[in-house]
Amino acid sequence: MRQILCGLVLSLATIVVAQQQGQPPPNSPPYGTPPTFPQGQQQQTPGLMPPDQNAPPNQLSNHEVARQIQQGLKSDPTLHDSNIAVHVDESSVVMNGTIQNDDQHDRVVRIARSYAGERQIVDKLKPTQSGRSGL
Repeated sequence: MRQILCGLVLSLATIVVAQQQGQPPPNSPPYGTPPTFPQGQQQQTPGLMPPDQNAPPNQLSNHEVARQIQQGLKSDPTLHDSNIAVHVDESSVVMNGTIQNDDQHDRVVRIARSYAGERQIVDKLKPTQSGRSGL
């Protein structure tokens, strides 16, 4: 009789534990890992865009576009000490200064294009005394 009672209690405990394993703890939220971004929304840092994306058409002021391009140039490890002037008006982004090689030239133009919106890129960059290959 004792063995039957112990077997019955053990079976009942096993069933209770098995049912609880399939349920979340009572004080946890009703979902697993919270989503990084709510569906349909993206996190946006005001004024900053990845360098390979184009800016929306001229929604920012000329001053703000120039500031963003300068910030992009300074944040690029190969351009942070470059001497490039950026002038922005309603229709164009003019870049003056010197660059050391084709890679720097391509990076400067890509960064400017990413914030220019519909403005035309005017490239007045010049190679340093050592010259550039391919131009």
